[in-house]
Amino acid sequence: MKKCKIETVGKINAIMSHEFDFDLTIWGASTAYVNINPHIIMDSLNITSFNMGIDGTNIDQYAGLLYEFLDYTSKSKYLIIALDIHGGLVNRTQFHDLHNWLHHIGNKHIDNCFLDIQERTVKKIKYIPFYSLTCYDKHALPYFRKTLVNSNREFQITNYGYKPNGNKSIKPNKNIPPFKTEIGIRSFEKLKTAITIANSKDIKCFVIITPCFKEGLEKIENRFEFVQKLNELKTEKTEILDLSDCYISKEPNFFRDNTHLNTKGADELTRLILSYIKN
Repeated sequence: MKKCKIETVGKINAIMSHEFDFDLTIWGASTAYVNINPHIIMDSLNITSFNMGIDGTNIDQYAGLLYEFLDYTSKSKYLIIALDIHGGLVNRTQFHDLHNWLHHIGNKHIDNCFLDIQERTVKKIKYIPFYSLTCYDKHALPYFRKTLVNSNREFQITNYGYKPNGNKSIKPNKNIPPFKTEIGIRSFEKLKTAITIANSKDIKCFVIITPCFKEGLEKIENRFEFVQKLNELKTEKTEILDLSDCYISKEPNFFRDNTHLNTKGADELTRLILSYIKN
């Protein structure tokens, strides 16, 4: 798995082996992965860029990966961290897609991050011989197979890590029940730590609360509290951009569902973010 150079595992391996370094990187779960197009950024700013978004994995789980990148990067000038107002600061109670990460348990950053989530599982993986093999599932098989068949020397990750989300549009739904989004202090502190490290290396951070379709946004009872909490992270080198209720949020043709943009919406959001970076 450490030799894998494709898709999500390849992304993680590239950072852990210190192979990737870019002027601007994009971090977050699926709302980074499908919502921000690095091609537009590169064309506009004439810099290198890569989308490190990992589906289903918020900062509570991938913070160690970001810390590892910040430890070694020499090129980084900008960091975009995209947060979904529905779940960007959730404290995880179990791992998502553990098979993507198993082979990096033993790294200090990954361990420190993962111990917060499932301490017992991490200790079993570290100290019980071959226990990690029992943690792989069918989702790891394609990585095993492709890596064995194609022993690529170079990483082969399409679209600079970005995944276009197609052209389908959301069908508005007014029957969404009200709810409160979680503001996990542990996730918040991991985000704060990443920003502090980045700023100490003179890296400009943009924390983006990504657009949420208006009918879903209106049902979040504590959305202003979420925004207020993130605003505590604002520094001279860190901007907090609340785009959850921007003009994009009112246009169903930009959305695939309440929190994920389609390809057209992602291009529009990327251009909007660029306008803040340029200013």
